[in-house]
Amino acid sequence: MSQQNKIHLKALVALIFLGLLLGTAFGVSVQMGVTELLNELQPMLAAQQNSVPEGSAWHLVTTIRPQYWYTVFPGILIFSLLLALIVWLFVRPGLKGPSIPGKRLESAPKSVPQDKELSDRRLFLHLFSAMQRDGRLMDFLSEDLDQYDDAQIGSAVRNIHAGCKQVVVNYLKPEPVMAQAEGEQTVVAEDFDPGLITLTGKVVGDPPFTGIIRHKGWQTGKFNLPKLSGRQNAKVIAPAEIEIT
Repeated sequence: MSQQNKIHLKALVALIFLGLLLGTAFGVSVQMGVTELLNELQPMLAAQQNSVPEGSAWHLVTTIRPQYWYTVFPGILIFSLLLALIVWLFVRPGLKGPSIPGKRLESAPKSVPQDKELSDRRLFLHLFSAMQRDGRLMDFLSEDLDQYDDAQIGSAVRNIHAGCKQVVVNYLKPEPVMAQAEGEQTVVAEDFDPGLITLTGKVVGDPPFTGIIRHKGWQTGKFNLPKLSGRQNAKVIAPAEIEIT
């Protein structure tokens, strides 16, 4: 069931309940009013009982009153119910729910989410692209190293290491999480950040803990996001190079 239909149904139920409530109140008020009036006029009616015409209003009231709850009162409730349905038919076209703005959003152009997704992809690949540009990292990873001896690999890795390191420093400037050297003993505070420190070994109870630094960790000292062209292909790590002769 759609949101709009749910709103229509709730409005119909509310109007039916309100109509029955008002009809019940009106029916009870009529019965109480007639009863009170008859009690006040009882001496006069008793004196004029023989002179009251059989088809007069008072005759009808005194005749129908004992059967009021079985005849007139159900009729009042039915009339109230029909009146509530008529009111609902009039107000139904004007009922609007929160589904209308949602439809407007669905009909809006979907280029914004698509552009955001392409931008995220380009940013994710940009670091690899920079390492390929300055350190030829992807070329190195795609090579079959089995055909080279250790000396040749070591010479190639030196240049790749220098180029890729410079890229990482320019964009991230890595810094160690722990100031102490690896192998030193340290105390893990009670309010330590689990995102910065991973506990290993026999971790029992609650901090603070005392342990040995096995890896000092890394975090960014800065974070420089590159400005990318909107025309950049989100799949490309490094474009092909063709020398025109």
